[in-house]
Amino acid sequence: VLYSIHGNGVDQDPLNVFIVNPYTGFIKVTDTLDREKIAMYNLTGIAKDTNGEILEKEIKLRIAVIDKNDCSPVFEEDKYAEVYELSETVILGTPVVRMTATDDDDPATDHTKIKYSIVSQSPPEPQIFSMNETTGMISVIKPYLDREQQSTYTLIVKGTDMDGKENGNTGTGTVHITVLDVNDHLPKLEKDEYSGSVDENTENVEVMRIKALDEDLEFSDNWMAEYDIVSGNEGGYFSFTTDTETNEGILMLNKALDYEVIQNLELSVAVRNKVVIHSRAAASFSSGTKTYPLKIHVKNQPEGPRFIPKVKAVSISEETKKVKLKSVITKYLAVNSDTGMTAERVRYAKAFDPDNWLSIDENTAEIKLNKLPDRESKFLVNGTYYAKVMVMTNDLPAKSATGTIALQVEDSNDHCPVLTSTSQVLCTESTAVFVTAEDEDADPNGPPFEFEIIPEGTKGTWIVEPLNDTTAILRTHDNLWPGSYEVAVEVKDQQGLSCPDKQVVKIDVCTCNEQKTCEATRKTTGAGLGFAAMGLLILGFLMLLCKTSKCYMITPKKRFKKFRPFDTKEHLIAYHTEGQGEDKILKLSVTILRCVFLTQEIPLLSAPLEIVPGRFYFGKEEWDFMSIWHDNIHVKTGNMCQEEMLKQIRSGTTYSIHEDSYVDIALSERYLKSRYITEPDTEPEALVFNFEGRESPVGSVGCCSFIEGDDDLEFLNDLGPKFKTLAEICTSK
Repeated sequence: VLYSIHGNGVDQDPLNVFIVNPYTGFIKVTDTLDREKIAMYNLTGIAKDTNGEILEKEIKLRIAVIDKNDCSPVFEEDKYAEVYELSETVILGTPVVRMTATDDDDPATDHTKIKYSIVSQSPPEPQIFSMNETTGMISVIKPYLDREQQSTYTLIVKGTDMDGKENGNTGTGTVHITVLDVNDHLPKLEKDEYSGSVDENTENVEVMRIKALDEDLEFSDNWMAEYDIVSGNEGGYFSFTTDTETNEGILMLNKALDYEVIQNLELSVAVRNKVVIHSRAAASFSSGTKTYPLKIHVKNQPEGPRFIPKVKAVSISEETKKVKLKSVITKYLAVNSDTGMTAERVRYAKAFDPDNWLSIDENTAEIKLNKLPDRESKFLVNGTYYAKVMVMTNDLPAKSATGTIALQVEDSNDHCPVLTSTSQVLCTESTAVFVTAEDEDADPNGPPFEFEIIPEGTKGTWIVEPLNDTTAILRTHDNLWPGSYEVAVEVKDQQGLSCPDKQVVKIDVCTCNEQKTCEATRKTTGAGLGFAAMGLLILGFLMLLCKTSKCYMITPKKRFKKFRPFDTKEHLIAYHTEGQGEDKILKLSVTILRCVFLTQEIPLLSAPLEIVPGRFYFGKEEWDFMSIWHDNIHVKTGNMCQEEMLKQIRSGTTYSIHEDSYVDIALSERYLKSRYITEPDTEPEALVFNFEGRESPVGSVGCCSFIEGDDDLEFLNDLGPKFKTLAEICTSK
């Protein structure tokens, strides 16, 4: 019998790995086996005789290669070559990346069971990361990283097969981690204070640069600074821009400054990032924004002459009797800009005269008429003829300036500029308020205005900064305490006209909240007399008058009831009235008496009001009110209703009213007659007695509530002349 084998590893690749002894049938291995290449060999065994005939059916031989732990765990470099990112604000337990290795050994054995660990961290301290030994997940074990301290980390991780046993094979991998920046550092300036200077009469120039320092990532929004002028720039002279390359703040002069008006400015500058600071970091900084003082000095520059005012108004009549040709109508002298005195060594000339109305003396600046003024001339603009005058110095090079002559053929400067508001509120941390004036005169008798502080009558030290033609800034460098301050101001128009009476701005300084609004305290309103109480006041008078006169009320059918005398003590009730609430919106109705005889004048406060029966109108407010009528009755009162108090003295009755003032009202006989005699029928109206108070005495609650008489009016014939008018009205058909 001869034995032979066939299959891979014999006569198929790999060749001759296995050989068989043809006589004994023993199979031998001729080369080292590699399970990772071929884990199983499939062979076929054949037995033949010497003649080559198969003696038995061929058999299948399967040779399995037993694994040897000859492979180490491998981390794929390409897979973990990227840089992993973490925010500075990362929290505890945040997963970073899962690192896994592969092992080519038999997966059914411990040769491929891998445990993971971190071999090293660079930098080593503090220890930031940990690794799950089973899953290979890398996590954060120390929250809140500081990018400014360390911006990158490198980890060397290890995988050990044989479930981490000492005899296991190992493999290593590398992971790179970058910390992302958040805005957790506030910018600050290099210096605690700055100073600079500018030339007067210049604008749109760079004044200076200031540099901000920030520890956050350069050129990011967390690092980029923005500069603000917190105070001192109410006039809008300066602004800040940021150099994005250097992060410097560039202070620009936007508007020209006049040395004769402002010599020094004190600005407060603040710096912040484009991105709001992170909430976690904000808690570590003190509340409020730090400001840096920046002082600006205005340099005086040699200036040429100028005209003050720039537009000189001259009123002139077109009547030939009032105007003489070639006579001097005005003198328009230029002044030295530095000294304010009349300019010397200068010459004058006309620069523009559209219809040749004027001539000017070269040396004296005297202006004369060449033509008679013509109101209908096409060269007039809104009744004014404009011409320009030039002044030139005798220096080389010469300096010049122009001014305007405005011949007002009709209009004259008959109004002075008046402040639009004389009351201001200022927070204690602020130093400036705005004041605005207005003038009813047209140009050139109106703005631009010149504002000046009058020391007499001014509390504190204040300076004036012009803002625009009609508004100025009142500024103080004093520390203001809560309280009231007065600043006396003189306002002049273009022609130098100011009001004869001193104008005083009252400034209330108070402590403000974060919204820059005054934390005003409630004022305790004093006792006063309102309209409802006024009705009770008059009702009291009527009770007294009912002793000596007779009272009538208009019923829905326009019939008059005779008044029957009664004891007034039952009806003159003292109402200790509660005051209205602070909202002061409640409208209170009072008894509406349609026909009342009065024998005396009632003194109240003063103001013209529209009176109709049962209603009282003041502006947009509407109140129920007593309609009173009598010859020449004069009613004066003095304040809209806030708090109400009725003060009554039984002998020599006196009433006090303290409220917002309004003027006189007078009810004529003609008005009352036309109003009440022709009044249409109305439904019966209930008598309303307002306000809580003590109990009313037992008895009637109305002066005429129990009248039950008939319509007999014959008793009116004996009332005397004092009641004649009322009697005529009441008996009229």
